[in-house]
Amino acid sequence: MTERLLLLDTNIVSIAGRQRPPPGLRSWLLDVGIERLAICFPVVVELMRGACLLQRSDPERSAAIRDWVGRVTAMSFASPPMNHQVAEIYGLMTSLPSMRHLWTAQRHDKHNRMGHDLMIASVAIVYDAPIITANVRDFVRINEWFALPGIYQPLEARWHVKPDRHVSLPSLRSDDEARWPAELPRAEPDNGGQARCRI
Repeated sequence: MTERLLLLDTNIVSIAGRQRPPPGLRSWLLDVGIERLAICFPVVVELMRGACLLQRSDPERSAAIRDWVGRVTAMSFASPPMNHQVAEIYGLMTSLPSMRHLWTAQRHDKHNRMGHDLMIASVAIVYDAPIITANVRDFVRINEWFALPGIYQPLEARWHVKPDRHVSLPSLRSDDEARWPAELPRAEPDNGGQARCRI
């Protein structure tokens, strides 16, 4: 029986690329298996946008993040196509006034953010792929309107929205990072010790 595809949210990819990621996260991802993990187009857009926003203030760090994103996307992660069905669900989501805060910039928001959670959720629905995220709030809100196939927070080892059928997942172990020294690329450090994407 083929294991179910799992869709990585941008924040999981980003924090896994840190020089000091949360203990056990990188090994957990590799224990799940890269062939079961998917990185979709809106996640790549958010990562690249983070790099582009740094171009003027810190071109070296911007280049390092772009290079890191390239190395991540060159790996064997699944990449679900952005097809007509994804576009239809995303279009419906962005037509609901109650979800406006997820697809438009907020007037009083101090951050220059462009959210793609609705698009990620659309991909998850079409491909029946539970979302793996470290920030569940917006996805739980989306689930109130559009049933998602699952929302899992690996650092809590908790399903915030349980899938309709069993999904096998390994335990998160905080003492085994050394087992996988170079399997997943890390972002290059800047002068402060780590290069992070602003998402």
